[in-house]
Amino acid sequence: MPDTQSDNPSVIGNGLKLAGEYFVPGASEMLAGNIASGLLHTAVAIGAGTLLVAHAPVLAGLAVLAVKANSYSRSVTGHNLFGLAEHTTAVDGGHRATSRTAAP
Repeated sequence: MPDTQSDNPSVIGNGLKLAGEYFVPGASEMLAGNIASGLLHTAVAIGAGTLLVAHAPVLAGLAVLAVKANSYSRSVTGHNLFGLAEHTTAVDGGHRATSRTAAP
């Protein structure tokens, strides 16, 4: 019986990166070896949270969450969230599948 943990170490690594993002914004970048990028993500998250929390606490939370998501995305795929969206569009040729049904 194969050992699933040794067969797919990237799943464990990605899980650790995601858990790290819960505690420190930019942790997944730091765990991937991109220390400067991880520290930049940490600084941006702290700055955005600090500047927005007094006037728009919900927006502050969303900004910090977006920075964390971007850090995780960048460490796993190599693309920023916006770059990932552009990459996905380029791969499928910019065409979205639509389903059309005849009106009854």
